[in-house]
Amino acid sequence: MQGSILLFSDIHADIGALDAILRLAGGRTFVRRFGRVERTYNLGDVVERGYSPCEVIDRLKSTPGLMSVRGNHDEAFIWSVPVSGSDARSLRAHEECRRRGGWEEFFGGMPVAFADRAERLYAVHGGPLDPAVICDGDAGPMDAWTASQAWQRISRTGTGYPDLSGYHYTPEQAFAAVGPSMRQGYAIVCGHEHTEAAYRERGGRVEDILFGLEKVSFTAGGRKIEEKRVPLEDDAGYLVRLGIAGPAGYYRRYGRDRCYFGVYYKEEGRRFISMLSFPLGRDAVPP
Repeated sequence: MQGSILLFSDIHADIGALDAILRLAGGRTFVRRFGRVERTYNLGDVVERGYSPCEVIDRLKSTPGLMSVRGNHDEAFIWSVPVSGSDARSLRAHEECRRRGGWEEFFGGMPVAFADRAERLYAVHGGPLDPAVICDGDAGPMDAWTASQAWQRISRTGTGYPDLSGYHYTPEQAFAAVGPSMRQGYAIVCGHEHTEAAYRERGGRVEDILFGLEKVSFTAGGRKIEEKRVPLEDDAGYLVRLGIAGPAGYYRRYGRDRCYFGVYYKEEGRRFISMLSFPLGRDAVPP
C-alpha cells in the first residue's frame, strides 16, 4: 500500500485530541490499514475555544510533512478580533499564548487554501468560493471578512446566502468554483462546521452521499474507530467535510467528546478518503 495523507480540521486548542490522532496515525494498525502517513493536512482552526493553544501550535510545528490553511478562528487570534465560542479559561490560555509568542512564525505566510494537483485534493477551512464573486464591493470590513474562504460554510437550505456567520454555499457552487481548475476525481476537503458531510457531483448531478457510505469499525490503539469510506471515482468530484477534531471547548459545557478526522489513501489502484471518528474518553485524555 502506498503512503497516506492524514486530514484533520478544527483542533481548537485541544492538545489531548491532537495527540490522540497523531498516536493513532503512527500506530501499526493504522499503517497496515491505510499506509504510512507521508503528509498531514491541517484544515484550520488550530486555536480558540480549547485550552492548550501553545501546546497545539508547538506540536504541529514538529509534525513532519505538515501543510496548513488558516481558519476563521486562526485569523481572529492573529488579528486580535474577538469572536464567540471561548469561555474564560480559554481566553486566559490564549492571552498567555499570545504573550509567549512563537505563533507568529507558525501562522506567517499560511494560505487560506491550496490545491494538491498530483493527488487532486483542494484543501480549505470553510469553502472554495472567490469572495469577490459573493461580496459586494461596498461591503464593510466585517462583511468582507465573513465572505472569505475561512468563513464560508456548506448551506443547509439548498440555497447560497450570506449572514453574520459567513457565506453559506451550496455544493453546486463549490463544484463550479473548483471543478474547472482540477482534474476529474478531485475532492474538496474542508472543516469549519463541526459535523461530517459528503457530496458527489457526476455529470452535473449533485448527491448527498454521507448516509449511503460504507460504514465499518475497527480497533486501533485501544480505541474503537468508526469509519465511513468515500471512494473517489475518476468521473466525479467530491466535497468532504471532516467534522471537529478537538472538542475540548465543548466537553465541559455540552459533553461533546467525539474526535473526527480523516485519511486519504490508495488501495489496489483506487483512491479513497476515509472519514474517521472515536470518543476521546476524557478520563484517559484530559482537556
